[in-house]
Amino acid sequence: MTYLEELGKRLFFENISEPKRQSCSSCHYPPAGGTNQHSGVNLKQVAVTGADPNGDNNDTPPGVKNAGGLKPPTNKYVQHMDENGDVVGLKNFQINGCNSVLNTPRGPITLFFTCGGAFWNGRASGHEIEDSKANAFSFSENAKVSEFKRMYEKYLGPVADQAFASPFINHVEQGIGEGKPETRLEDIKLVCEQVAKSAWGNELYEYAWDEPLDCSDKNKLDTVFARFAIALSAWQLSSENNPYDSKRDKALLATESRTFPLNGLTELENEGHELFYGKAGCAAICHRSNQDVDTDGTLLHQRYTDDAFHNIGVPRNYELPGSPEPDEGLYGVTEDERDIGLHKTPTLRNVDLRPGNGFTKAYTHNGWFKNLETLVHFYNSADVNGATAKGFGITRCPEGVQTQAEALANNCWPASEFPDTSVIGVAIGNLGLTSDEEAAIVAYLKTLSDTSIVQSPKPYKSAPYDESRMEH
Repeated sequence: MTYLEELGKRLFFENISEPKRQSCSSCHYPPAGGTNQHSGVNLKQVAVTGADPNGDNNDTPPGVKNAGGLKPPTNKYVQHMDENGDVVGLKNFQINGCNSVLNTPRGPITLFFTCGGAFWNGRASGHEIEDSKANAFSFSENAKVSEFKRMYEKYLGPVADQAFASPFINHVEQGIGEGKPETRLEDIKLVCEQVAKSAWGNELYEYAWDEPLDCSDKNKLDTVFARFAIALSAWQLSSENNPYDSKRDKALLATESRTFPLNGLTELENEGHELFYGKAGCAAICHRSNQDVDTDGTLLHQRYTDDAFHNIGVPRNYELPGSPEPDEGLYGVTEDERDIGLHKTPTLRNVDLRPGNGFTKAYTHNGWFKNLETLVHFYNSADVNGATAKGFGITRCPEGVQTQAEALANNCWPASEFPDTSVIGVAIGNLGLTSDEEAAIVAYLKTLSDTSIVQSPKPYKSAPYDESRMEH
């Protein structure tokens, strides 16, 4: 790794929190595909409890755990790759800035969507570090400004903004300091001091930025924190965190024609791919990146997300801590009523990766779904008035049926959190798939798991500066 990537990785895995028992990896656990590591939490409350479960948090009702309000999204494959395989970060947040061409019997139709940014609602826009006073490339006595900017500017954007936002000083998450706007600099100083006390912080920071790590100068703290964020972005966008080595990737490389069906996939998995790009329409809008290039799933660096915002009609999850009102998603950023309940499409890579058999994963922004089989069944039959639902005998759930387990036991689907903006009955919910076809799609999705898993860093050993580790 470069020095900047290693700095970011160690920031990611270090327990930089108060109490000192939680790291970024606590919520974005590599063996679970970059999502929550606790099966029991995924099964019930979904949202992860913070470093201080009983902390003073104004957003948490009395008697309720100090926890997040949604499922942690994965921190893996939050990147694009160009034609040379080089990293290009997520797009900045754009209202109606992305398009998808949908083929219809009347010809192709271009649809425009709001896209980009990080978090479920896109609020880490990609402009925060650049627009704030945190100029990461300001060097008071350093002549290498342009050289550092050339090397590191590619790591600016939504992923860096998400880190700058910052879980370190968020009372619901890692909880260092008071977590108030007026105490931000004091809180950042506490983070800086924790990093400085580590075995690696001072050396890696100086090697990566050619300046000593200084936690004492108030005028430099925003810059230091921005550099931490850029380092976190650099590692999260690195090839180590995004290996593109799933069963699907290996099969694609091993097939001379680079077309499906692939020799390395089973008949059922290949059938699932054909359904994914065909009858089921999974890739028509939401789960296909680089739409202008990849129309059949043969792009090597396919991420399976349009990075846009949609409302697929997910039911309300009453088991989130405190049973909060449903999250309004994109509306919280745009304040456009058409965006109520729209959430960012997650990548499908590692969608089934888990630490072991019997481990429960949670799916969608609020974690209502507990397995891929139910989620695919929902995509297929969520329109309770449609022919597909009628064929399965599915009805609307009566009041009081709230969880996935209860819905399956009653062969029903609860109402959507925000039915007025849902695409049920428009793009999903009446796909006409059989049970066997649903199983084929699930089988294909399971081929998208990485075969190499990121390991936490080994104890740090100081070493002389090596210029070759500045960039790849």
